[in-house]
Amino acid sequence: MIVFNDRILEVRANKLRDGLGVGHTDPIDLYKILTELNVVTAFRPLNRNFSGMAVKAGKEHFILVNTSQTKGRQHFTIGHELYHLLLQENFRFMLCKVGRFDKKDREEYNADIFSSYLLLPEAGIINCIPEAELARGASLSLSTIVKLEQYFGVSRHALLIRLAKLGLIVYKEYEQYLTGVKKSANELGYSTRLYEEGNDYNVIGDYGTLSKNLFEAEKISESHYFNLMQDIGVNIDKKFEENELEW
Repeated sequence: MIVFNDRILEVRANKLRDGLGVGHTDPIDLYKILTELNVVTAFRPLNRNFSGMAVKAGKEHFILVNTSQTKGRQHFTIGHELYHLLLQENFRFMLCKVGRFDKKDREEYNADIFSSYLLLPEAGIINCIPEAELARGASLSLSTIVKLEQYFGVSRHALLIRLAKLGLIVYKEYEQYLTGVKKSANELGYSTRLYEEGNDYNVIGDYGTLSKNLFEAEKISESHYFNLMQDIGVNIDKKFEENELEW
């Protein structure tokens, strides 16, 4: 059994990127890789104190993401849950509150560190920072910080922790960057969607297909099928106006 440390977790995060064909300087499309990894993922508004959940049953993987948290935090949650599903030995189930980096809970700490490395690769961060701000004695500008969080799709909090770990900022500089987050992005011409709740997805994966197949095979009742779909926010009885001429 391998006891993970930060360096090994960074290596594993980079290997996952390599296996998925994602470069070490590129942002990672989490929604795409969830499909590629066949991880059924549901997005639902839940209690704000709860970030997400991961379940592993044999070869089946499931993630639940709380859309009552910001989209940037949701991305971090997905990376966190992927650690549980793909790396943690003998994993079955976990309810998670992500981003605490609490070393007292080793697996939750590992999951936070893994997510940080997966979403924010060192080479990608360095590549986005102007050389003048990398010089000895220089500091990162607010515009660079906003650019980084927008490019990699992460929250301000997650980015600052990663930058501090890389020695690019010091912890005492945190407070000045943690207020006016939306305002700073808007003033620089960026969308504020990253800092807001909600998600465009109800579910990723074949949850709906599996549910419909079970119903058509008469393994579950019609009411059970309807309830399963309602759990992911889908109304089977919804009426649509079809335009047959549109293509």
